[in-house]
Amino acid sequence: MGRARPERQAAPIAAVWGRAVTRSVAQAAPRSSDAPLDAPTATLDAELSARLDPKAQRYWTNLLKGEVVFRGVPMGGIRASVRRVWSEHALASWSVDDLLALAQRWFAGAASEEQLAAVLLLAEHAHGCLLAHHADALAAPLAAGHVRDWNVTDWYATKALHAFLTGGGDLEARARALVGWTTAPTLWQRRAGLVSFVKLAPRATEYYDGFIPLVLDACANNLAHEGRFAHTGPGWVLRELSLAVPDAVAAFVAAHPEMSSEARRMATARLRAGPYRRR
Repeated sequence: MGRARPERQAAPIAAVWGRAVTRSVAQAAPRSSDAPLDAPTATLDAELSARLDPKAQRYWTNLLKGEVVFRGVPMGGIRASVRRVWSEHALASWSVDDLLALAQRWFAGAASEEQLAAVLLLAEHAHGCLLAHHADALAAPLAAGHVRDWNVTDWYATKALHAFLTGGGDLEARARALVGWTTAPTLWQRRAGLVSFVKLAPRATEYYDGFIPLVLDACANNLAHEGRFAHTGPGWVLRELSLAVPDAVAAFVAAHPEMSSEARRMATARLRAGPYRRR
């Protein structure tokens, strides 16, 4: 499956599939108010079901050690499914609020592919409609606990949230909104709020005054918590930020001895002598 590999569960696949995946996204979190979402969601379910790849299912189930359900649809198949839904249901005519509601419905699905479909819906189809005040709606799947693994979190951050950050002329307002996530109570919301900056970090000096301190604050907010993924997010962003401000990154790392050894290696990967190594 062509997924991002930013960082890194095995219940019996047949059992998981029988109990969880057959509860498709079309059946997730039903509400009387979301009837208009049923038809495109049912189409997504059918399209994904037609593109199953058992090898991909086994690979990603083993990689994430069974904690996340995979149907076994490669990323190309997910993208094609979303495009089919977009055209078949004329989603280009939907309001941004309706598109956000549809994304929330898919994020509540049982399998990773439904959630990645929500990411692609926002990143590749709806991003031009998103305004700074939509940050709260974008936080909803993370705050609600629907997104609960690094794979979907990092796809969401580097695709949909990056598109949100760069989608208008108000980068500072959007950046401050996402940095606000880095003090949230949930790990994945804190990580997403930070990792959304990873593609902007190498050119950090080109943005507004205060951008770099804001990103460093987001790193520090994540480091205030324990756990591998609370620390590798800062390590990843700092590694990219070191392309723009190596001295600032070196000073930050020196000032934060609480960083895990893995995160420290990541953050300083471009600062060390010798051949470049990501960690």
